[in-house]
Amino acid sequence: MFRWRFGRDPMWNEFDRLRRGMDDLLRAMSITGPVTAPPWGHASLFPLMNVTELPAEYRVTAEIPGMMKEDLDIKFEGDTLTVKGERKPFDGGPGASYHRRERTSGTFQRSLTLPGRIDTNNVKASYKDGVLVISLGKEPSAVAKQISVTTE
Repeated sequence: MFRWRFGRDPMWNEFDRLRRGMDDLLRAMSITGPVTAPPWGHASLFPLMNVTELPAEYRVTAEIPGMMKEDLDIKFEGDTLTVKGERKPFDGGPGASYHRRERTSGTFQRSLTLPGRIDTNNVKASYKDGVLVISLGKEPSAVAKQISVTTE
């Protein structure tokens, strides 16, 4: 089978380029299965994390809604922070049937390398409203020190 094309009009070349781009995009997303399946169903980056550098610490925030703090395991080793956990399946109760089921369950693990040295005695984690906040204090030698200039 061959692709039907109009003449050599540049406008049709642009439509052909657009079609090829969409084909490449769908192939890159690896959409398999029924069209009704959400494209994020096989996402590999969970939990979503932000790393912020402050003058005296790094702050990592992760969105992990619907979990208990007992189901989280946070470790810092070398220069790598690892967040592991297990999301328990949500049970709709006896006799429940689902019309749509998008919430996933199971284990996850996410590791990231921090850009600087950490004071392991100054690490704290808190979890509230589905957001995990990990504060990692910088090693004292890594904290910038303001030097004042004097005149003679």
